[in-house]
Amino acid sequence: MPHIFVVDDDPYILQLITGYLKKEQYEVTSFAHGRELVGEVRSKKPDCLILDIMMPGVDGLTLLTELRTFTEIPIIMVSARGEEIDRLNGLELGCNDFLSKPFNPRELVARVKGMLRLIHSSRLSQGIELKETDRHQPKEGSYFSIGDVQISEEFRRVNVRGEELGLTGREYELLLFLSQHLDRPFSREQLIQQVWNYDFYGEVRVVDDLVKRIRKKLAQVQATLTIDTVWGFGYKAAVHTR
Repeated sequence: MPHIFVVDDDPYILQLITGYLKKEQYEVTSFAHGRELVGEVRSKKPDCLILDIMMPGVDGLTLLTELRTFTEIPIIMVSARGEEIDRLNGLELGCNDFLSKPFNPRELVARVKGMLRLIHSSRLSQGIELKETDRHQPKEGSYFSIGDVQISEEFRRVNVRGEELGLTGREYELLLFLSQHLDRPFSREQLIQQVWNYDFYGEVRVVDDLVKRIRKKLAQVQATLTIDTVWGFGYKAAVHTR
């Protein structure tokens, strides 16, 4: 039975979501705040997480950032504000889907089902049932190399000379795309459309923020792979020998 975590400080919303999920025979654990969430995700390893953005204390985006340092479980974020910047921030930090309040709880359940089906199909196509701990154990031959950087599409991991880089989901996706098109420049708008497959709404700064964070992580381990600025246009990946 899939185990779903739901985090929302609104008791009515929390009860509503929990009730609909339990009707579908899911095991559900609910949280009124996020203070205990990270530890519970580490220990119980849920199959999916529904996470509110606007919460007192630790907000959803902060929790999402911390969670993406160690897990790739599907995360659906919800926001009462419904602003485009919320959606973009959530997507760049690594959430898998986004809903604005008020939303139809049946649609939320449908999206949960879709994500769980996608994960199950992916595991079957690989011939494995991938455990969360396995994600940190890259298998021999599962990486391709660019300079001194090794990228695993199967395990969504990036290593530099054997040391894991610790990228968020969106950081990984951007670095992977640019690495697959080495030395080819892309505008910010093109990256938003081609990497994440959604329309450009004017928030190109999310790409700049991602590039800044990836550059910092690559520089910390002195990687030969870099993301270079193409002045007046955008970015490209390149390899620079030391």
